[in-house]
Amino acid sequence: MKNILHLALGLSVGLSLCGQLAFGQSRLQNPTSSMWNDPEFVKTFTASYGVLSQYEPEISDAEKEALRSLLNVIKSNPRAAISGLEQQIKPKSSAAFNFILANLYFQEGDLNNAAQSYRKAVRKYPNFRRAHKNLGLVLVQDGKLKAAIPAISKALELGDVDGRSYGLLGYSYLTEQLYYPAEAAYRQAILMQPNVRDWKLGLARCLVETQDFKGAIALFDTLMKQEPDNADFWLLQANAYIGLEDTLAAAKNIEIVRRMGKAGVTPLIMLGDIYMNNNHPELALSAYSEALKKSGNKNSQALMRAAKLFTQTGNLEQAKTLITQMRGQVADLSEGDDLSLLTLEAKIARAEGDDAKAFETLNMIVERDALNGDALIELGNYYAGKDDFERAVNRFEQAQMIAKFERPALIAHSQALVRKKNYKEALVLLRRAQELETDPYLADYVERIERATR
Repeated sequence: MKNILHLALGLSVGLSLCGQLAFGQSRLQNPTSSMWNDPEFVKTFTASYGVLSQYEPEISDAEKEALRSLLNVIKSNPRAAISGLEQQIKPKSSAAFNFILANLYFQEGDLNNAAQSYRKAVRKYPNFRRAHKNLGLVLVQDGKLKAAIPAISKALELGDVDGRSYGLLGYSYLTEQLYYPAEAAYRQAILMQPNVRDWKLGLARCLVETQDFKGAIALFDTLMKQEPDNADFWLLQANAYIGLEDTLAAAKNIEIVRRMGKAGVTPLIMLGDIYMNNNHPELALSAYSEALKKSGNKNSQALMRAAKLFTQTGNLEQAKTLITQMRGQVADLSEGDDLSLLTLEAKIARAEGDDAKAFETLNMIVERDALNGDALIELGNYYAGKDDFERAVNRFEQAQMIAKFERPALIAHSQALVRKKNYKEALVLLRRAQELETDPYLADYVERIERATR
């Protein structure tokens, strides 16, 4: 049973991690939005452009004059400036013209033409540092992160010392699941821009992905001191605690978010799973019930699994409460879900000794769905409990014919045989179940039955 709960918890954790992937993404600002109003930039750009000759292409006096004539148009009418520049750019003209044109395309939101113009600039002048950098910015903005990595890396190689470049490089590596270079880039970004939260979130995600959970927890401690009401930080740290298998610490974090009124469905289901794994069914029910209220028709399978866990672990009152809530709160309950709930209700009735209700419910399910393996297996268990082994075997074999239910039907059938001390026949069925899928618990059960036959 512990294995079932551990599996359920693991699935919930995975969902939560996936749900947090958007945290830490940086929203890019247009790098050209204000530079044309910067007198120092304009002076450097048009009058002393070639100062960093190692990193910037030279520009002739005639080209400088052409730029001066376009400057007012660039400031007032970027689209007209684009047309003017396009006419002046020749194969042998300065890469600076391609760079300016690319900036204007970027300013106008034309990312594809901006990237093409930056590429033309760096082909003309391979050490054009700002062109490499801005090409990387455009590609990140356009979601082409794999292509952005070499562009930003080249700008850094050429001496671009900029926290945003390192941060966007880290983000690009992280998105490509290259966690170690992402971590190195984010650390550099944090050194240069210690107040930018996105870089710290990116680093935390790298630490989680590389299973440095203690480092991630410590980093989130720092972030939460700065923003104690940020629910995302508490939830991401909860994921790190789960990575350390400290599930109760994770539960504390989720409870804090819950009291903030910011706990979504997935964290609440995770919280319920944690409580189940730690034998707190009442607390689990509270979390699952709140998740149900927030979910509507969504996450019905996760809550169905929760109802099954309550039933399988003998927490029947909690199971009945959750089933009642699901019937009352899930609009347009599907036929499959309705039958699953009926099967659970039949199991609960049998566990409480109400065999008549269980039998009636199971037969009703099979009448509605002759291929309902769960109900067939439960009917087999019912007949086996009544020592009507012929009918029990018939139901088990019917379920075994359904691919989805073959393995659980084989196991239930073998358990009925074991209760009759037919160990050799049981082993045949169990070995077939192992062929379909094995696990440590089934292997241990088979070994115990083998010992009984010696």
